[in-house]
Amino acid sequence: RSVEASGDIDVLLLDKTGTITLGNRQAHELLPMPGVTQPELALAAQMASLADETPEGRSIVVLAKSFGVREHAFTGRGPEFVPFSAATRMSGVDHEGVRLRKGAGDSVLSWVESQGGRAPAELRPTLDRVSRQGGTPLAVARDSQILGVIHLKDVIKDGMKERFDQLRAMGIRTVMVTGDNPLTAAKIAEEAGVDSFLAEATPEAKLELIRAEQAEGRMVAMTGDGTNDAPALAQADVGVAMNT
Repeated sequence: RSVEASGDIDVLLLDKTGTITLGNRQAHELLPMPGVTQPELALAAQMASLADETPEGRSIVVLAKSFGVREHAFTGRGPEFVPFSAATRMSGVDHEGVRLRKGAGDSVLSWVESQGGRAPAELRPTLDRVSRQGGTPLAVARDSQILGVIHLKDVIKDGMKERFDQLRAMGIRTVMVTGDNPLTAAKIAEEAGVDSFLAEATPEAKLELIRAEQAEGRMVAMTGDGTNDAPALAQADVGVAMNT
């Protein structure tokens, strides 16, 4: 059934990370806010990433070491790690009265404001600059203070533009779906050569997009990883699970 349906596909949705890009985003640089030193930002970023087993999290720990920060040994009462979730879009650690968070800029900013803090004037321009370069910016905060931004870089796979040209010639419209902010998504979409994109996409948003396309009579294929994208892969007329 899937092979037969493949011949009638009108729209192809592609998860960005690991499908259009290599999917191993790495911490590229640390951008502290005024009054914050790079080692101070590096220590906070590292501590907030110790329980993060993703390639991004591991790369933040490695980058922090280049600023003289060695892997932190918690003393006293054990730390309480806060795992990443699609709802909060941030993670971190609480330890001995200090709370550290890293994640999407708007999510961390909302969290800081809930603690009575405010964003430095330099935060938004820094987030936007990283995004316009096609990177993913993560804000880092300690309690009510935003310390700085981590610049994550991902690389588009070779031959993507040519492949999307082939699909376009076959009458298939390509849509990149990503959790990235709109600026980053727009830059990656332009470089990759897709027809359109959906930014800040939650699993629910991916489902809604597929259902909307299907409601207009289109046949939809979806390709992505078999974990986060499982509901979208199941809803699509053709689901292609990309694992290793």
